[in-house]
Amino acid sequence: MSSSTQNADPVLGCIGCGNMGGAVLRGLAARHKLRLLGHDHTRAKVEALSPADNPGRVEWSESPEELATEANIIVLAVKPHQMADMLALIRPRLDASKLVVSLAAAFSMDQLRRGVDFLCPAVRVMPSLPALVSKGVFALCLDDPALSEKRKKLLLDLFGLLGMAVILPEDRLSAFSSLVGCGPAYACLFMEGMHNAAVTLGFSSDMARRLVAATVEGTARLALNSPESFADLRGKVCSPGGVTIHAVNYLERTAVRGHVTEAVLTAMRRDREMSGK
Repeated sequence: MSSSTQNADPVLGCIGCGNMGGAVLRGLAARHKLRLLGHDHTRAKVEALSPADNPGRVEWSESPEELATEANIIVLAVKPHQMADMLALIRPRLDASKLVVSLAAAFSMDQLRRGVDFLCPAVRVMPSLPALVSKGVFALCLDDPALSEKRKKLLLDLFGLLGMAVILPEDRLSAFSSLVGCGPAYACLFMEGMHNAAVTLGFSSDMARRLVAATVEGTARLALNSPESFADLRGKVCSPGGVTIHAVNYLERTAVRGHVTEAVLTAMRRDREMSGK
């Protein structure tokens, strides 16, 4: 790699601008000055990712090959069954100056590195749905020995702008997916129960939705900012003989906490079945 290439400002391009790919580009467009490119079947989908006050912030690439030529960080946000064909398509444009980042589940590091023909470093990133509002949790698998420390830091910084970014070895990604990737479904199911109760208590559906979502959001922020355990924070709401402790006792008698734990472990078992492990 030439010195000029090493020192060049990064250009990030994303192939596939659906939920996850679009969330990455939209979030970075609002929070980082690097040049951004996008390619999808529909040009309007890419153009919609630019901020209203900065149209064209995310530039349209006519083809995956064009994007792979111009970008030095190439994010692949396509379906796992499309990955092999997409890698074959862009492979002639790859060299050591490039970095390929896969957002696809169930496409291993070995498959990814072979897919780029070892021409450049490759990284797996597991996102989560709240990335759509830049509150995602991202697991970065940085196991490729060709990946420099400088590039590792750059990726952590970029994905950190979109929420929380953590480094995990590949053998922990299934656990991450079962806990964090599936997590919004668990949280939404719990919130649905609270919403139903709120409507029963006389709140309008819209008011109930906003009250429940704000309660969960505030509690999550409190937990992130506090060194106290979840149990300790829960105890702050449970006055002796009060309303909350009666409700918590009911949840404990019906084993809600244990059911949540088992749900995560069930997801993990299914993930292993699907990956043949």
